[in-house]
Amino acid sequence: MTDRIDNALDCWRHRMDWRPVSGTPRLSGRWALVVADLDDGAQFAAVLRQYGAEPILIPAGNRSAMADCLRIFRGLNGVISLLALQESDEDLPPGVASTVYLMQALGDAGLAVPLWCVTRGAMTTGGDPVQALLWGLGRAAVLENPHRWGGLVDLPGDLDEHTARHFVTALSHDGGDNRFAVHKDGLYAARTVREPGHDWTPRGTVLITGATGALGTRVARWAAEQGADHLVLVSRRGPAATEAAELRKLLAGTRVTMAAADVTDEASLARVKAECGPIDAVVHTAGHDPVGPLPELRPADLLTRVVGARNLDRVFAGTTLDAFVLMSTLDGVRGRLGQGAAAATSAYLAALAARRRARGGRAHALAYDCRVTDDLRIFVFPDVLDNPGLTHDLRERSADFAATYAECERQLARYTDPLHGRDWATMVALAAMWRARGVRPARVLGHGAGEIAAAVVSGSLTLEEGAKAIAVRSQEMVAVSLPESEVADRIARWQGRIGVLAVEGPESVVVSGDPAAIDELTFRFRAGRITVRRLVRASAGNAEAFERTLAAYRAHGYRLIEMTTPPVPAEDRLHWLEVG
Repeated sequence: MTDRIDNALDCWRHRMDWRPVSGTPRLSGRWALVVADLDDGAQFAAVLRQYGAEPILIPAGNRSAMADCLRIFRGLNGVISLLALQESDEDLPPGVASTVYLMQALGDAGLAVPLWCVTRGAMTTGGDPVQALLWGLGRAAVLENPHRWGGLVDLPGDLDEHTARHFVTALSHDGGDNRFAVHKDGLYAARTVREPGHDWTPRGTVLITGATGALGTRVARWAAEQGADHLVLVSRRGPAATEAAELRKLLAGTRVTMAAADVTDEASLARVKAECGPIDAVVHTAGHDPVGPLPELRPADLLTRVVGARNLDRVFAGTTLDAFVLMSTLDGVRGRLGQGAAAATSAYLAALAARRRARGGRAHALAYDCRVTDDLRIFVFPDVLDNPGLTHDLRERSADFAATYAECERQLARYTDPLHGRDWATMVALAAMWRARGVRPARVLGHGAGEIAAAVVSGSLTLEEGAKAIAVRSQEMVAVSLPESEVADRIARWQGRIGVLAVEGPESVVVSGDPAAIDELTFRFRAGRITVRRLVRASAGNAEAFERTLAAYRAHGYRLIEMTTPPVPAEDRLHWLEVG
């Protein structure tokens, strides 16, 4: 049985390899060169002319500016992006962001011509992980817009005659490949090949980021079962996280340190290392990748996992580790519609692991298939519950629900009548009930009051902060046509029952407060010929946009669990794929 399992695992382990290719460098027609540096543009334009093409230089810009430029030119044979050749010390260089906008601009302009992206040193041993982001984006682009995708070509430092010939050969290659690298000895096309496994048995102290998430919890349980003596579980809220107590119970028998740190803050990670060291292994599970098609992708979406991985690499740069494992999703490796961010970050993590290995360290990027796990479950919190008997029934049936609901009521009573937050309390208690049954979501989504419930369940707000937000939301609001200073003086008579919510202009102030006090204010002000406008309290966000978001997640295989029903048993399975 063990041999069969090992053989199956070997089938899942892969890496990128390179196969030499050849061809005739020949181009024709008009090719647009999108450039941020005119010197690079002039060099590449000369190469295109040499091999039969007519180059047109288009300057980098925002999405609409590049779309406007592209609309001017018709009959293009292709578009070449040199934007990634910009160098920068920023987390996300402007060239990467500009390339995202260029992909979107081609669609905006209605051009169905192939886009080729040029990188420099992204695919060399120990290469640039940031430029590798574009190689991940290419996996998404070829699935979403095959008629607008040409491919990627990675070049060495200098564009000499040898490099130029192989570059043009890649552009004109007709063998079905779309990922190329130019090396000193020729042109190579990318291939995914199987690779033997790399065994690691946890020992000593293992640091896990994103430890209170679904994946982080599973990794922690596995590490404990395999023999790790000490687990350092890093999350944004640390021991204050709502899952902390439950996680300690799951890991009973193993020494556990719950550490509060933001993986995007290098200094906080360094502090954890100093306080909890020595560390023997690191597993990075923190971060998530937004779902959505390339036209809706924001460059900032590419940073959710990237910055944490980069900071861990820096903090542990001089540390000898048994393992340095970077987790990404399988959809980012094999490609899936709407997973452009996941594909980009997966490529980054694989390149970062390769660079760490090139420096002599141990590092691997692992992709997990979350479609059969909690990692593809989403807790959905609606604005209003339509089941008035649900709360009473569950308080009788579930101790977990009853305890959480009672705490919500206690916090609400500090700021408002608990009846105003009944739906909110029910949703927060339902989430606690689901979690008590072992169901952990990858994401939480909410609308209106549900948005506040989602913020509490995710840990972005404490229970007290959520209750305060619900109290503010339940208040009446009116706009008063007076200067702010005069309004402040006039509302003092209500002794804190009314407060200034917003200043809309020199003589327009929104006040909110207890409904009875607002009614009295409205009567008095209008009697004094002061204009008072009642404001309709709207749900936070847009209901139609929220429904579109839910539809997109359903289309990508997520299971939506609405906080309107008690939990049902769920199976736990997890599949892995090594990608670097």
